[in-house]
Amino acid sequence: MGYLVLTRKYRPQNFNEVLGQPHVTKTLMSALAKGRVGHSYLFSGPRGVGKTSVARILAKAVNCKKGIVENPCNECENCRAITNCNAVDVIEIDGASNRGIDEIRSLRESISYSPVQSAFKVYIIDEVHMLTKEAFNALLKTLEEPPSHVIFIFATTEPQKVPKTVLSRCQRFDFRMLGNQEIFGKLKELAKSENVKATDEALSIISSRAEGAIRDAEGMLEQMISYSEGEITESDVRDVFGFIGNNLYLELFKGIKNSTEEKIIRCVEEIAGSGYDLREFTSGWLKFLRSLLLCKLNVKDPTSTLPREELIKLAENVSTEFITAVLNLSVDLEKDIRLISHSPVYLELAMLRMARIPNLRDINTLIKKISEGTETKDKPQENKENHTNSKENVKNPKNAQEVWEAIMAKIDETNGKNFLKAFLKDAEPVSFEDNILRIKVPSTHKKHLDEDIHFLRGALKETTGKDIDIEIITYQQKLETKLSDNSMVTKVKEIFNAEEFI
Repeated sequence: MGYLVLTRKYRPQNFNEVLGQPHVTKTLMSALAKGRVGHSYLFSGPRGVGKTSVARILAKAVNCKKGIVENPCNECENCRAITNCNAVDVIEIDGASNRGIDEIRSLRESISYSPVQSAFKVYIIDEVHMLTKEAFNALLKTLEEPPSHVIFIFATTEPQKVPKTVLSRCQRFDFRMLGNQEIFGKLKELAKSENVKATDEALSIISSRAEGAIRDAEGMLEQMISYSEGEITESDVRDVFGFIGNNLYLELFKGIKNSTEEKIIRCVEEIAGSGYDLREFTSGWLKFLRSLLLCKLNVKDPTSTLPREELIKLAENVSTEFITAVLNLSVDLEKDIRLISHSPVYLELAMLRMARIPNLRDINTLIKKISEGTETKDKPQENKENHTNSKENVKNPKNAQEVWEAIMAKIDETNGKNFLKAFLKDAEPVSFEDNILRIKVPSTHKKHLDEDIHFLRGALKETTGKDIDIEIITYQQKLETKLSDNSMVTKVKEIFNAEEFI
């Protein structure tokens, strides 16, 4: 046999060699040990995680000369034939190129024939979701009551496209994406087996960019073995696959943090001028921001290839909220960059927009401060003096104004009850006689004040030491009140330096 690429050379040949899918392999081995062999299976999951490999191992396990076994022996005639892809009783079909009803009808005709050398005829249909609706319909009856010597194994990356009528007739196994550490460990084994030197940084980058697919990682390692001379290094990997260096990400983020527009533009020009794929850039940029956020949160990120000291230093001078805001805008950037024709210009604009984040203010915080009456540019000092004077005389209030100042001062000190404060802003003291405080409020406020009247009485009791009752008098509020006369509107105008247009 001629040269084999790593993906084929190191394809797992038994369930114990399958990487990162113990929930699948353990279930299948247990079923095989008990002789509980199904007639149709559906393997779903991302590309390159071992679906077809497990299908072949299952085919060997049911057709091994030793009988149905937990793990194939890989020594008998049947096992070797399946390993070498020349077993007549194991038929692999590409669902993308054999998707029509005619192909399925031909398949149904061949099913009726008994296996030639093995106990079972195994049909492995890859990318089964590509079959047409008519092809699925033609397959349904066969799936429900197949001959005893036939086993179907379907593999797909998009199980949601498989009709429910087919799903209900199969045992479904969901394969998961592999972790970076799992892929990294496998790459180290492969490099050792091939007598190739590779730095941990280089293998870590390959593991991260494989996005959970061991097949993609093995393909990249194969390419690096052909490229490198002596040792695979981090710089070699970045040169071959166009991965952007960490220093550029660091400098770009510093430019955003410090709102240094010149540095941002220079970094974007370097990215575009060097011919980097902008989609590749945004993918790496998101990984960089995630590593920075985890560093800020003091969470270890074993997959990061960034210098830990640089990350810690950068994280110390920036808030979690800022990193999250940049990350949020960057997610939108990744979506849009694929659709924009002048991508470098859009990338530059997006990065400059991120540089404006330090000047933005959280709207929820502003609303809270406005409702509490604490957010103004220059808060008058006379209110504090009035409250201080009112506190000195609250023990012996002489008129309605003094009592009113006392109760407002007390309510302003309390946390919460912001809605009560808002309704009291339109209230006015009328008279204070026989320990009864009469206040005048708009008729629309009375219902709300009646519900919280006990808070007013409690505040008066605490400030004056007396049981003072409150009587509410209502009046019809004018509808023609100007916006500028509203105290909350005035505060909003001060904060945002706004003008009225109504």
